[in-house]
Amino acid sequence: MPSTDWFTRDRFGMFIHWGLYTVAAGEWQGKRIKHPYSEWLQASEQVPRQAYRRLAAQFDPQAFDAEDWIREAKNAGMRYFLITAKHHDGFALWPTQVSAYNVMDATPCKRDLLGELAQACAKYDVKLGLYYSHWQDWEGTGGDIDTRWLENDEYVHPSDDEFGRYWKTKCLPQVRELIERYDPWFFWFDTWSEASFPYVTAARQAELIAWVRQHSQKCLINSRIQFLDPQPEVDFISTMDNTFPEEGYEKPWETSGTLNDSWAYHALDYDWKSTEQLLRNLVGNASMGGNYQLNVGPMADGRFQPAAIKRLREIGAWMDVNGEAIYGTVASPLGKMPWGRMTARHLDGGGTRLYLHLWEYTPGTAIRVDGLSGKPTCARVLESGQSVPVQAGSDGVWLRLPEALAGIDLPVIALDLEP
Repeated sequence: MPSTDWFTRDRFGMFIHWGLYTVAAGEWQGKRIKHPYSEWLQASEQVPRQAYRRLAAQFDPQAFDAEDWIREAKNAGMRYFLITAKHHDGFALWPTQVSAYNVMDATPCKRDLLGELAQACAKYDVKLGLYYSHWQDWEGTGGDIDTRWLENDEYVHPSDDEFGRYWKTKCLPQVRELIERYDPWFFWFDTWSEASFPYVTAARQAELIAWVRQHSQKCLINSRIQFLDPQPEVDFISTMDNTFPEEGYEKPWETSGTLNDSWAYHALDYDWKSTEQLLRNLVGNASMGGNYQLNVGPMADGRFQPAAIKRLREIGAWMDVNGEAIYGTVASPLGKMPWGRMTARHLDGGGTRLYLHLWEYTPGTAIRVDGLSGKPTCARVLESGQSVPVQAGSDGVWLRLPEALAGIDLPVIALDLEP
């Protein structure tokens, strides 16, 4: 099994949904599509395949600059980067030799978008991950469909033989291509239950996992390759969309979440989450030993929306001064606190540093930390370096919060404990 050490250390990554659906931007024939996710256009509106394929003629992202994207991710404090190499529509963002339905052969773009991103990731020391829709593929070459949204005379379940040919001639060869060309650090597969989609069998799951293991020694695999329980062969757990659990998992795990509602760019989606909420998502998961993968939906021309850039840069500013309370930390030894959340770090010599993430508090008052197993020695505010008085009593450890905390967004106090 490949090492997950980097994954649990890095904690924070960027997710990108980008493809032909971005051209339509959440609308079809002058109306907002029914599905909240704009990347589900083809299924939501049951667009005939030939009509959908005509979007390829409009996909020419002249403003796309791979280094701009990766710099934004890096500056936001993100240490890995994931993109939809192939989403459910079956269209590939790289010049695959397996299907002509790709960015080089079917669009005026004529660029290896994944190749450019892979080079930028290497330049800026950001780990590359690839989303690949392995069983659902609406191109018409034998991949399956989701009948909750897509079923008519054109879109039908393939036969087992048809799906088997798709699996052997498109899915597996493309996964191998992606590994050999771009050397990803992880695959993010996406599916539902075997009961709903019977072709995604345990045997095929095992075959695809073995296929990745055969061709890469480092590539991690997420649990949404198929929701089976238990999952001893996958490397990390992916929760459902925008799902933030109440407790962590034994395996490394992550939540992928959106900046607004849709994953891909949606011109009519104005439901932006605040920077504070996004940071609470990150901290909340880290406090339970989990990661956060924050999605950005670039526009069809390759630019990030201003609202996305604003939030990424605000997150980056917070991470610049508080990143040590996220990277390389472990889950809180004490669980959730009434005043906020906690992460921890093991220090040389057997000590521990606790990071107190203050969410609900009043500057100038004191907070209590119960259940500490070590002796408190000192505490300071990470952003300002200001010392925080600590007093141990029979009812716990008390920290007197500085009045100056009123000017700090989501402050973090580092509390050191001797063993």
